[in-house]
Amino acid sequence: MTLYSLILFLHVAAALGLFASLSFEFLSPSHLRRASEQSEVRRWIDPVPRLPLLAMASILVVFFSGIFLTVRMSFDTAWPKVTIGALLLIAPLGAVTGKRMRVIRRNSEASTMKPDLLRRVRDPFLKISLGIRIAVFSGIVLLMTAKPELWPSIGIVILFCSPWSLIVAAEVAPGRTVFRSS
Repeated sequence: MTLYSLILFLHVAAALGLFASLSFEFLSPSHLRRASEQSEVRRWIDPVPRLPLLAMASILVVFFSGIFLTVRMSFDTAWPKVTIGALLLIAPLGAVTGKRMRVIRRNSEASTMKPDLLRRVRDPFLKISLGIRIAVFSGIVLLMTAKPELWPSIGIVILFCSPWSLIVAAEVAPGRTVFRSS
């Protein structure tokens, strides 16, 4: 086994770990939005312990192993640069979502369901952030397999994000702020 094949294995395994963490993260907010009791919030706020740790470790391994693999094959191609830019888009969205989920987790430890907690679990930003991250990550997988030139690479990322742009537009109604601070 060569170093290259080991790094490639780690890269693919981390990508699978990232998809797994996004899948569980998809379940959590969808159930949280429907929660009407404190016990439901507690059950779905942390369906898999240490899930954020898996997601962060996976994205770091994908990022650094991807850089190694790209350097080995040639950094002159365009799609790896677009992929790095797309990964840098995913990271802040995940960080903001994680911060909001930690606030929800802290608030869910109270004995009663407060209106503030209900508002936070139904925050549309959680759904929008997750959707954008899934779309961008799916676009990245297509970039890795198709290896297109610069403009098709950018087009793929934009195309994968377009449906989520429509959802953002629908979620942001007059008097409704999606990107408010927690």
